[in-house]
Amino acid sequence: MKFAYKLTLAILSLLCAALSFGGTWTIQQNFSQMQRDMIQQSSQQQLRDRYTLETKFGEAEDSSTKTMDSLAELYAEEEQVVMADSASPFSLFGENGTVLYSNMPHTIPYSDQQAAISAGETKARYIAVGEQYYLLLATPLRGLDRPIWLVNAYDVSKQFQERDRQIRQHLILQGTALVLTGAAALCISRILTRSLKKLESASDALSEGKTGVRVEISSGDELERLGKTFNQMADAIETQFQMLQEETNRQKRFVAAFTHELKTPMTAILGYSNMLRSGEQPAERRRKAADYIYRESTRLETLCQELLLLLGLEKGECQLKPTSIAAIYGDIRRSLPENFLRIELLCEEKISVQGNRALLVTWIRNLILNAAAAEPKDRMVTVTCTRQSDGIRLCVEDHGKGIPEEELSKITEPFYRVEKSRTRENGGNGLGLSICSMIAQIHHSSFQIESSLGIGTKVWITLKEAKS
Repeated sequence: MKFAYKLTLAILSLLCAALSFGGTWTIQQNFSQMQRDMIQQSSQQQLRDRYTLETKFGEAEDSSTKTMDSLAELYAEEEQVVMADSASPFSLFGENGTVLYSNMPHTIPYSDQQAAISAGETKARYIAVGEQYYLLLATPLRGLDRPIWLVNAYDVSKQFQERDRQIRQHLILQGTALVLTGAAALCISRILTRSLKKLESASDALSEGKTGVRVEISSGDELERLGKTFNQMADAIETQFQMLQEETNRQKRFVAAFTHELKTPMTAILGYSNMLRSGEQPAERRRKAADYIYRESTRLETLCQELLLLLGLEKGECQLKPTSIAAIYGDIRRSLPENFLRIELLCEEKISVQGNRALLVTWIRNLILNAAAAEPKDRMVTVTCTRQSDGIRLCVEDHGKGIPEEELSKITEPFYRVEKSRTRENGGNGLGLSICSMIAQIHHSSFQIESSLGIGTKVWITLKEAKS
């Protein structure tokens, strides 16, 4: 069931309960007041009948049943003449319930009259006879030589009919009020829940993958705040979705590049191996095949080592401790082959940083190898270590070919190459800068690159200085 219908039913239920309770209480109060007024009026009329009968019976020469019956009948006839239709019937009862006189309608049972006597003169008894209602009042006649009870019957059908009329009128008014209120409540509920419908539609669209959907709610209440919260959630989902898409695309590119990196050397190795096993070959060809197999196998070994290093870096399991820049520079000189580019290692003074010595050596070495592949005009790579306001800056700079600006955002992706043929010829596999970027993250630094075509490239990270 829609919320608008639930809200309408809730309003109607409360209104129905309020009208029912209020109407019932009002009608009951009115009816109770009519009963009290009727009992008071009837009691006064009965008191007059009792005084009159007591007087007549007291003045009679004898108190025989026949005499009392005659006197009571005479009084009833007088009352009928004087009061016409408003005269109330009555009965006189002696000892043991003997009927001395009665002009009661035959529809009023004897048992009900006896019940009125048993209730006493302080109690009023109502009985229903068909569609008629009667009020029975009983009182004893006083000052006589034997006990006699007077029972009067008063027609109160009009009071009950008036009560029934009020009930019918209330039901009609209540039904009309419920219909009108229900229609108004439904319209208002639909207006109030219009914002919820917008949220529902937006949620359905979001669940279908339409991350750009948003809602505009200007109600100035909790629904508007809910709409803003929904939009914030949608923004977060869209951002996460885009990040997942980018990560998925990166993984696809990684798998494709990795497959390609494996396929090229494996194809060569299989080809030369098959040539060697197919039959006797000249010595020069065998040597050439063996050299190619060895070179490509070495390349695969290097690729596996760098992949293992990259996976280890992604886990972030690395201990950082005070490390001397001088010691790092020494490891760099020993790791590079002789007759390589001219490497200039500069440091302002004796500086120690909070880092991992082996990873920092790898970071600088990879960047130097990349600089060599860029063919610097002066065949020189400069490594500098300077103290900055935010820490120690370690920078590698060359004056090579440079990197196009549109490529800068991609070069840290695994297996990505700016010039694929040149880097492959130089033994590169596209993992060096990815490893450098991960090493920077492990050292809680961003990987900064500045490059211009034909001018050169500068790469740096900022490290935390170790306390001496």
